[in-house]
Amino acid sequence: MKSGSGTAAMRIAPLAFHLNLDDHQDRRVIRDVCRITHHNEEAYAGALAVVIAIRSLAFSQSAPSDVLEIVSSQLPDSRVRDRIMELKLLPDNSVADVAAKFGSSGYVVESVPLALFAARLIERHPFDDLLRMLIEAGGDTDTNASMTGQVAGAWLGAAKISSKMIELLPKKNFVRQVSTDFAKTL
Repeated sequence: MKSGSGTAAMRIAPLAFHLNLDDHQDRRVIRDVCRITHHNEEAYAGALAVVIAIRSLAFSQSAPSDVLEIVSSQLPDSRVRDRIMELKLLPDNSVADVAAKFGSSGYVVESVPLALFAARLIERHPFDDLLRMLIEAGGDTDTNASMTGQVAGAWLGAAKISSKMIELLPKKNFVRQVSTDFAKTL
């Protein structure tokens, strides 16, 4: 039975800015955070994939087009890694085609690879168009768009997200304040 283990990966992004993946204890933190709701190794692999992607884009200045390769090379043996490796072979497929072929549910083996596949397109598509493509692909759109936005946003930076999108945020002043406070901790 599939579980919605993509939610552990959806909430892990802030830790990408605080953890050192070379430190065994920091990797254990990722596993512990996942286990709050999901006691399986696929949830951990999915969360780790998101952390690797964000760190590679935010700190190593990797190109988004390389994110699938970077992530798959650092993940443990898992179905998440296997799916990411499959998606590396489909560089010109649309997000909708990938979602139709491989699924777009909240199940981590579908959601994390799809989100990374979509996020790698940020060099060719504006942020809002990228999220629209992912949402139009259907499935667990909030989970998939959240992870895609987190990864693509790590490469873009806040200054490059359109003011039009920010103005549409509910409680935008609160979001700005939390974002500013979080950035100060870094």
